[in-house]
Amino acid sequence: MTDVFISYAREDGAQAERIARGLEAMGLSVFWDNEIPPGQTWADYIESKLNQCNVAVVLWSEHSTKSQWVREEARMGRSKLIPAKLDVAEAPFGFGDVQAADLSQWGGDYNHPQWGRFANAVFAKARGSAAPQPAAAPQAPPQQQAGGWQAPPPPPPLHHQSQQSQGGWQTPPPNQQQQGWGGGAQAGGAAIAANSPIEYIQKCFRLYIDGKGRARRAEYWWWALFSVVLSIVATVVDLSFGMNPYTGMPNSQILSMIVGLALLAPTVSVMSRRLHDSDKSGWIAAAPIALSIVGGMLGMVGGLFSLVALVAMIVIGVLPGTVGPNQFGPDPKAP
Repeated sequence: MTDVFISYAREDGAQAERIARGLEAMGLSVFWDNEIPPGQTWADYIESKLNQCNVAVVLWSEHSTKSQWVREEARMGRSKLIPAKLDVAEAPFGFGDVQAADLSQWGGDYNHPQWGRFANAVFAKARGSAAPQPAAAPQAPPQQQAGGWQAPPPPPPLHHQSQQSQGGWQTPPPNQQQQGWGGGAQAGGAAIAANSPIEYIQKCFRLYIDGKGRARRAEYWWWALFSVVLSIVATVVDLSFGMNPYTGMPNSQILSMIVGLALLAPTVSVMSRRLHDSDKSGWIAAAPIALSIVGGMLGMVGGLFSLVALVAMIVIGVLPGTVGPNQFGPDPKAP
């Protein structure tokens, strides 16, 4: 499992590289590579990597605070988030309660107090123990040359190593118009397979009430199948308590009601993201949900409402997504 995931905007790439180099010098593995294995989609691969890291570092700046992708990564990694400020820009709304390390005056000196506080916090969260002292500083001492003392040449650039559990994640190429994706690789091939039905269902639960972003058709239909199967199981359990001879209804409907309420929010969320994938407003999802609820309350009379709601949900599920990024996020099927 990789120690650190770095999320940043493309414009802050030089500072992100210095941070990654310093953390690696402390013995931490850092993922900030921009290559994904063949056959996997960009969004699903990065999401799985973010879920596997120990620490999610987000670098807030005037560029990253305007990036929807960086904010999404920070939201997903909130439970293990360590933010850092690269300039005077404040963290976006919703992240101000998480104390950010101040690196606005840090110029790359690994002996600087600002770096020390930040690096020690990252190490402690990643490894569960204090950083070794003295903190490693990947800077060579000055070299003496003819004519006087001269600073050493800059270190060679980091090489991308897609087969190692280190590196990092830089922003995608300009043609993909993404910023700040990062993640951690899990050793031994134990990473969750991207595009799997279980991963789609887990994603819907993680984004329980969050309708932001986009969802491909596979995610929508796997969630629909999961919801139907779970509802059928709940109904069968309720029927095991017998039927009321007077009303013709099960004696108990408690489990069905609990399951229905539990599935409502993530269903609305995935419908909203599915509409976003077609570049449509997620608020449209409220219409079929409202019709379905009204239809259920009206019994036989509400059958028409329920039918219209079902047709609307099917249409939402088969709508083709827009190719490439749109106003709601990157293409979930982008290579």
